[in-house]
Amino acid sequence: MLSAAYLSLLDLLILLSYISTFQSASSSSLIHLSAGALATAALNFVSHKVLPIVFKALYFKETGKEDLNKRYNRFHEMINTLIQMTFFAYLEYSLFSSNNWIWWTDTKTMWTSEPASAFLKMIYGVNLGTWFTAAVTCRFFEERNKDWLLMYTHHTASIILVAGSYSINQERCGIMVLFLHQTSDIILNLCQSTHYLGWDSESFPGGVPVAEVLFVCNLVSWIITRLYLLPFTIIRSTIYEIEGTQGESTVRYLSFFLFLLQGMHFWWFSEMVRVVVKILTPGVSAKEAASVYLTEREEEKKKKKK
Repeated sequence: MLSAAYLSLLDLLILLSYISTFQSASSSSLIHLSAGALATAALNFVSHKVLPIVFKALYFKETGKEDLNKRYNRFHEMINTLIQMTFFAYLEYSLFSSNNWIWWTDTKTMWTSEPASAFLKMIYGVNLGTWFTAAVTCRFFEERNKDWLLMYTHHTASIILVAGSYSINQERCGIMVLFLHQTSDIILNLCQSTHYLGWDSESFPGGVPVAEVLFVCNLVSWIITRLYLLPFTIIRSTIYEIEGTQGESTVRYLSFFLFLLQGMHFWWFSEMVRVVVKILTPGVSAKEAASVYLTEREEEKKKKKK
């Protein structure tokens, strides 16, 4: 009952964000929003045609048909996200490079009443369209695993942050938050893709620990982007540097959702630490350690069936 009420609250918050965005968006922004949503749908359609061939050619693990299908579905999801995150990270990198990364070196400069550039507006609008599509997909089409509700909460908070900052012309801060998440997600999705392909030291030719190396890289990038730069650069700025800023009261309200995201980052990091502990446990293979979270998901499903 409580979880159903909470889920309804998340649905309502996303719906309100939809309405708020479409009411305040210009015609060009609506085009960007639609482009993001349509591009996500198109990518999903094309990848369903291409990725089965890629997966079959690169898959190294000996498993049954049911497990193979589950691994492909997750691999498909990871590759789609990887393509999107790489595209957006490239655009955002180009944007920051064009102004000599000034918002990063002097965070006060991002709090300005000047209108955002057309390039920033375009990136932001397409991002928001993609997030709306991701939320709908997560809500109605994705398999409800152990952390499904947490992931849907993450989508909701992200949409509120992007839509809210867009409505008060504070896209500069929002694009910095997106950049940290998307650069980190590139490594995360690479790591998970190799796991579902079976590219661990026990299955990959020559015993090369591809998945294990990428897991370590993901751990490092997560600490730098989500546990250091986000709280000590951006969240700190929303607390100490926004006095007199346009939409100051809204920024303080939106900061709650930044703190919510930060809490989720710590929780997911604790899950990664659990994998590390398993790896260091005598008698536990790297393959078993990497699969511990997924195994728990399957066990949870079996309990629900009983």
